[in-house]
Amino acid sequence: MPKTILPTAQQLTERGTLEYTLSVLMKHFKLSAQGYCCQTRDLWRVLILAAVRRSYIETTCNDLQDAPDSNTVRGYLKEQLTENQIRTLQHDFNRALASQLPSWLRERPQEVAIDLHDDPYYGKDDPKWMCRGEARAGTTRFFRCATAYVMRQHQRFTLAVEFVHPDDDLATIVKRLRRRVKALQIAVKRYYFDKGFCSIPVLRSLLRDPQLSAIIAVPIRGKTGGTRALCRGRKSYRTTHTFRSDQWGELTVPVAVVRTIRKLRDGRRKATWLVYVLIHADDVPIARVRKMYRRRFGIESSYRLLEQVCGKTTAHNPALRFLWMGLALLLGNIWIALQWCHLQCLGSGPRRVLRSYFILDRMVQFIRRAVEAIYGVISMVCHPALRLAKL
Repeated sequence: MPKTILPTAQQLTERGTLEYTLSVLMKHFKLSAQGYCCQTRDLWRVLILAAVRRSYIETTCNDLQDAPDSNTVRGYLKEQLTENQIRTLQHDFNRALASQLPSWLRERPQEVAIDLHDDPYYGKDDPKWMCRGEARAGTTRFFRCATAYVMRQHQRFTLAVEFVHPDDDLATIVKRLRRRVKALQIAVKRYYFDKGFCSIPVLRSLLRDPQLSAIIAVPIRGKTGGTRALCRGRKSYRTTHTFRSDQWGELTVPVAVVRTIRKLRDGRRKATWLVYVLIHADDVPIARVRKMYRRRFGIESSYRLLEQVCGKTTAHNPALRFLWMGLALLLGNIWIALQWCHLQCLGSGPRRVLRSYFILDRMVQFIRRAVEAIYGVISMVCHPALRLAKL
């Protein structure tokens, strides 16, 4: 008979959550402050609180009674976060993300998703690190990062992050992320890419590695030709398709054409076609291709969680923009690491934790209340005329 599964006896408190987060940040980042009213811990507390509140530094500092002034905080950030420090900042974030990965991720090959995340930019000028993209959220200009993300049931660990420069091509970005995952000594069973990576340079770079297996979604284009010409018949099937480009030439790759039935809002059912490039994935049955790829959408869930702990800014400084994006990813890893540290179940069977006891919103509230308890909050305002009258 299996043993009874009991939660561990360790307690997770508001102050403990904040102190653990601070220890990770202060260990892996060189960002510091040595002022009279603002020390390094004060600087990071303000940044963490602004992130979990999804607020601006100005708003966060003004709401705390004894916190450093917002101009002081921005002064330290402007001095230490420059464009020349972006790659150093990226390296620090990758080290911090790796520090929160559990050792059991290396026990067996993992399924990894690689995707792009865009932060909209609405400024009038064009910073060097700004990337162009399809219109979304009222703009076509974004600050962009690429992430490698482990795909395991109920696990959403970010393995690596790459801040994207507009001159970087997708094949180079994929190569860097794969190199980073390999450095973590995590064996990869299969990679998953979305439609944005379906390009001839990326496909060629993946085909060069015979040990790599990948599934890549293909956009359906063309009126009668292109990938739309593959959407024929009444059953899913395997075939090959030749991609053509004036710049990159031609490339023929194996594809899976999957026919699914989608239910419309009015109750009717409609046939829908999906196309995937299969890189060294001959062992995957055609009936399972779509089901396996759907697991990649876990990375979209991680980006929705990222938005819950991402600070706001109107600054043009790309290093500060990337700081907010990377900090949100790191807080996600810290959240899961705290679950496994304090809420892991004991007993036989697969590893599991009591996730419902420490959801992301609870971690946000823990950090918010801990910082507010240290600095105090402004709970009353008084008209200046009343102050003068009392004097």
